[in-house]
Amino acid sequence: MGTSTGCGPSNGLNLARVRGTVTYKGELLKNGTVMFEPDGSLGTTGPTAMSTINKDGTYVLSSEQSGDGAVVGAHKVGIVGLDATPLSTKEMPEPDEEPADFMKAKGKAIKARPKKKAGEATFTDRGGRTFRIIVPPELGNPETSGIKTKVDSGSNTRNIVIKENGAVEINP
Repeated sequence: MGTSTGCGPSNGLNLARVRGTVTYKGELLKNGTVMFEPDGSLGTTGPTAMSTINKDGTYVLSSEQSGDGAVVGAHKVGIVGLDATPLSTKEMPEPDEEPADFMKAKGKAIKARPKKKAGEATFTDRGGRTFRIIVPPELGNPETSGIKTKVDSGSNTRNIVIKENGAVEINP
């Protein structure tokens, strides 16, 4: 086996760098999250690797440290694709700096939540902003998405293509 890349010598993980782009219906996805969960049924164990999808449609996976990658082996993949513009844009105070103001603002935000369309899935971030989920919501759970890929030693590029019908391809 190769040596681990970008992680401490004592954690015993065999990590490999993973980066790529995410497109939905032919357009770069500009907001969301990508998760690579080791597939224990195929003998891959370790922490789930995650990344925020950047405004340019790119992602770089992290397991323990920023950009350190994912465990080498088989993975189940989850993708949460969000609209780039939040439904609610009200800024909330920082919880650590102004806890009382944060709790008041959070309470008001819950009451004043924008009306979503029937059946529309949304995601609320830690700052209280609500975003519409624009990719099929079932893709967000690595256990049930049906999306699988393999991470090889070294550097990996995994471009994720979500088609109009919700089918997903991962191109190396």
